[in-house]
Amino acid sequence: MKKMALAFLFLVSLPLVSYALTADELRVQIEALLRQIEALQTQLGVNPQAQPTGGAPIQSGNVQCPYISRSLKLGSSGDDVARLQRFLALDPSVYPEAQVSGYYGPLTEAAIKRFQCKNKIVCDGSPGETGFGVTGPRTAALLALQCPDATANAGGFMRVSPISGPAPLPVSVDVTVNTTKSCAAVSYELDFGDSAPRVPINVPANACAEIRQLINHTYSSGGTFVVTLRSGTQQINATVAVTGSSNPNPSGDSLSASPTSGDAPLSVMFSGLVNSAGACNPGVYSVDFGDGQSTNININNCSSNSFSINHVYNSSSNYLARLKLGSSELRNVSIAVGGGTGQGGGYFSVSPSGSGDEFSVRADFELSSSCTRYDLDWGDGSTHASQSQGSCSSGSVTKQLSHTYTDAGNYTITLKRGSNLSSTDTVGVSIVY
Repeated sequence: MKKMALAFLFLVSLPLVSYALTADELRVQIEALLRQIEALQTQLGVNPQAQPTGGAPIQSGNVQCPYISRSLKLGSSGDDVARLQRFLALDPSVYPEAQVSGYYGPLTEAAIKRFQCKNKIVCDGSPGETGFGVTGPRTAALLALQCPDATANAGGFMRVSPISGPAPLPVSVDVTVNTTKSCAAVSYELDFGDSAPRVPINVPANACAEIRQLINHTYSSGGTFVVTLRSGTQQINATVAVTGSSNPNPSGDSLSASPTSGDAPLSVMFSGLVNSAGACNPGVYSVDFGDGQSTNININNCSSNSFSINHVYNSSSNYLARLKLGSSELRNVSIAVGGGTGQGGGYFSVSPSGSGDEFSVRADFELSSSCTRYDLDWGDGSTHASQSQGSCSSGSVTKQLSHTYTDAGNYTITLKRGSNLSSTDTVGVSIVY
């Protein structure tokens, strides 16, 4: 009986020695090994159908590809966790316990850490800071690529800005695809969630690198829209909330601007028509420039009035100028201001950090000097990045700061610059699984 037990232990440890095989060879070997173990269990009087405490063991030959479409971490549960556990258990060096419980506990977290380290995704840090032990987008994409019946899939990432506002709402979608750096040809499509045609994004064969595109779209009417980046069965989503409608004012009142983009300081001429219905007491018309300033429009007699108003934007940002009657918005126009120096600096942009963590972003901005005061709020309640006002004679400098979000969601990043923090810029980002 002791010899039989020793034989059992040897067979169980065999994959640890011979694991450098292809997935198909490993699967055949595991199936043969399980049959031998079952025969030994029968001889030893052990019920081969008995389940150990903590969940069912892996049954090879019926393993589904994991296809994880959300971030999984300690405390997660569901069928996708069970699929993940079954797949990880194919490699005893990664998940020797092979327990399939559907609950993402310490054993599963440890298995993911081994998988991430083995595949050079990440090998240190904490789940919140580096994603070590979290099945995030990059880890899920690599898991799917290693699946025995895997085809090229959505190793992708996107940020949508802005994520809310009145119609017509122009948005920019910053898309990064092929984050697994696969050399296979991959086809993606970007769906804005309205009636607009889907935008194809194709990765050619042998590209073997990430591809980044900035795609613009305008929502002409109000509603809640789901922006989807998909490839095959994989997809990631972000939500855009648009208020109002494309024509909230049925009358002929109008607002236009020229130019609608340029570097700060940007001088914009606003013109249009008010009181087109010829009312004698229409109320107070005004133009809200979207930067904290506004001006009223004078109405003469009971007739329509044209107007022309010049306004200067001193800070780089995206603004929405509104024509109002009282508190009601009648028309709007978007103004994109970049470059310049403003009161506290110049450009301000947010992009993926490039660290490999899909929850990490990088903010790049310009200060008029190295000792200019600034305050950067990441929008998630974390500690602000800031600097006090100093005295120096140096020229403009560029700052580059990184931040990692702990959860997916929509965030507004706010940068204030200048001795009184009077120059304000905002960027909306969407962190998605």
